[in-house]
Amino acid sequence: MPDSCAALKETHQPQVLVETAGLSEKEWLAYRRKGIGGSDVAVALNSSPYRTARDLYYDKIGVVMSDDGPDKSITFQIGHLLEDVVAQIFAKKTGLSVYEDHWMYQHPFFPFLIADVDRFVTLPDGRKAILECKTAHYDMQFKWANGAVPRHYELQVRHYMSVMNIDVAFIACLFSNNENDFVWQKIERDLEEEENTIMELSAFWNNHVMARVEPPLVEKPDAVLESLRRYFGPADKSEPTVDLDRKFVVNLKEILALKEEKRSLDAQVKALETRIKSLYAPIVEEMGTACKGTCEQGGEYFKVSYNPLYREGISKDRLSALRAQYPDIYDEFVDQTESRIFKVVKSAIA
Repeated sequence: MPDSCAALKETHQPQVLVETAGLSEKEWLAYRRKGIGGSDVAVALNSSPYRTARDLYYDKIGVVMSDDGPDKSITFQIGHLLEDVVAQIFAKKTGLSVYEDHWMYQHPFFPFLIADVDRFVTLPDGRKAILECKTAHYDMQFKWANGAVPRHYELQVRHYMSVMNIDVAFIACLFSNNENDFVWQKIERDLEEEENTIMELSAFWNNHVMARVEPPLVEKPDAVLESLRRYFGPADKSEPTVDLDRKFVVNLKEILALKEEKRSLDAQVKALETRIKSLYAPIVEEMGTACKGTCEQGGEYFKVSYNPLYREGISKDRLSALRAQYPDIYDEFVDQTESRIFKVVKSAIA
């Protein structure tokens, strides 16, 4: 095995793991569990906004989560179907030749590193490049501004370059049904980062997946709590009260102290908000129905806006009326979700 990624680059040829044409989703997922794919990289490195490393660990060892949330198969299918649209727009805007192959590859020296690439691109000099096709909500365009690429997507593309031994990749994203709401970025290979990433992925695979050792939950609290919800499933009020380990007394005391501090800060924020509103109320009175205003004095110039915001919703009373009058429609369109509230109450032992 070569000693560095620079040496890997000289000798590296990706190995075919399986032909993907004709594979069912279940079969495709089974091959994905044989290693770390592109979309797994950010998760393994604790950099995913959606999943924890422990979620990935459970997936790779075949543990079925009790509650995996809303059905993601539709989202997956839509994203897959739109890959061709994104690829066509990219080809039109760049003039580059884009093509697809139907193989899943693995790294010859690190066979647990696998790649199922969306599309390939033929560069003007004949070299092969990678194209990763994405779709995102219109509101997410700011994450791609000024040449930026969301970090978890960048890690995915760099992983593909590593497995395939390719030096150039493109990532393209469509934000709506208009080809003008489209962005693409070019990514050059970084061998030093690649070597570090391979070391971290090797540690995850060998120290956790192969050793059957759960990774610690070190991600942001919201991601950790969502991971635990998926693993344990819905709450069960019939479960007996849990006698918690005494080590958590420290946590519970700090939670109570922080909540008290937050209440004090919330009161200060509320007072400030009230003061701010009292200051702009007479300005609103002078503006009337106008949405913009200006003010100038002593070389200082102020622009004021008081724009309306519109949102669609349904009140609790009207929702109850809908349920009573049209129960079938209510059941078809209204989803029930579960959230849990963590409370701590301190009392003396009797």
